[in-house]
Amino acid sequence: MIFHVILKILLYLLLIILILSLIICLSSIRADVSFWGGKFEWCIRYFGFRVLPRKKKAKTSDDDKKQDTKTDKKEDKKDEPEKSSSKLLLMDKIMKKIQKFAETMDMAGSGMAALPGTLRSLGKAITWYHIETDILVANEDAAKCAEEYGIIQAAVQNLISQTGNLIHVRRKQIRISCDFAEDTSRFDFRCRIKIHIGKTLITGIVFLIGYLKDSRKAEKAVRNQKL
Repeated sequence: MIFHVILKILLYLLLIILILSLIICLSSIRADVSFWGGKFEWCIRYFGFRVLPRKKKAKTSDDDKKQDTKTDKKEDKKDEPEKSSSKLLLMDKIMKKIQKFAETMDMAGSGMAALPGTLRSLGKAITWYHIETDILVANEDAAKCAEEYGIIQAAVQNLISQTGNLIHVRRKQIRISCDFAEDTSRFDFRCRIKIHIGKTLITGIVFLIGYLKDSRKAEKAVRNQKL
């Protein structure tokens, strides 16, 4: 009798583990990434619940809040010119990175399409969607403004098209414009990424099996050469 009871308990536990494993494999992780209005935000959710980043604990006393707001106001007044200059420096850095990226993508080209099959199967588990950009290229020099606009336009389109060869990409809204009258450029971007856990695990297992097979073949070839 005791043996049958223990066996039933074990079977029930095994069934629960199998059901939980199935739910986990069919589920997915969602990541929201945003750089909008000069503010970077990110969030990872699982089953609709926020996993990362964890919410910060609220301050205990109201006096601390008042002091923080006072100091923040003072710092904001002092840092107003510094913020404007830092925005210009940030845009310059972004422009340089985008230019390098565009050159790299042109050089890579078809090389990305020739990636291993395991990486392609992993790409099927990833979906990049809800992509939204609001990019304004501003420069008083019309020639430079047009050149920068062309670089950014090519880089964004290249990024989306080349990434589409590896993972699922769904567009939402891509907006890029240029203005000769504006002094400062604007770069706003947000998107959502979904990773299917089951497909990722299967790809990892297939990759591991293939890696072990290839390593054994390599070891045999080395041994045969030594003999």
